[in-house]
Amino acid sequence: NVLYNQGNYEEAMRQYLKALEINLKALGPEHSSTAATYHSIGRVLYKQGKYEEAMQQYQKALEIKLKALGPKHSETATTYHSIGTVLHEQGKYEEAMQQYQKALEIKLKALG
Repeated sequence: NVLYNQGNYEEAMRQYLKALEINLKALGPEHSSTAATYHSIGRVLYKQGKYEEAMQQYQKALEIKLKALGPKHSETATTYHSIGTVLHEQGKYEEAMQQYQKALEIKLKALG
């Protein structure tokens, strides 16, 4: 995350890909940590303007999070929000709004 926060996206991507390889071997493809790594890869791709690739990573993360954490978990909401952000950048405003709404509903329920 430090490399990402510094804007060093190339090196951040290398580190995230290493982490993904380790997570897949050690924890498996359906673990929440694996999902978090897919999400991080998506963030880098988003920052690089690679929206389709970012969406693919966010979709992988969402699929895992729905199974591992459930549809009402705050981490699931974070991925819905990120998908919405990609859709917004692509000019798909209605679809983006649907994703933002899902994220908001989950967050509101989580916060009580």
